Amino acid sequence: MAKVWFVRPQNKMIALGGKPAYQGEMQQLIWPLDLGLHRFHGAMPLVPNEETPQEFAPEDKVFVEVTADDMKMGTSYQVGFYSSPYSPKAAISRLGQPYQG
Repeated sequence: MAKVWFVRPQNKMIALGGKPAYQGEMQQLIWPLDLGLHRFHGAMPLVPNEETPQEFAPEDKVFVEVTADDMKMGTSYQVGFYSSPYSPKAAISRLGQPYQG
């Protein structure tokens, strides 16, 4: 299952809440989060931050982690991380309340 992370870029990528906000089928995340192939970032380490912020900062991002299990025949997506152009707040409005909330 693909994992959706809320991330705060600092010197490293800080995973807000320390765990994925959502998990789901990659195919069901592509359209709501606008995950184009051009948004691929490859592998990247996420540093967990146990605290979920009360409010998101303007620089906070949404990343989707795609694993080998998410790959279907005929897909052009790769294993690694894709960024969404949407903020965590917009992702919540599109996907509902996160698991970590």
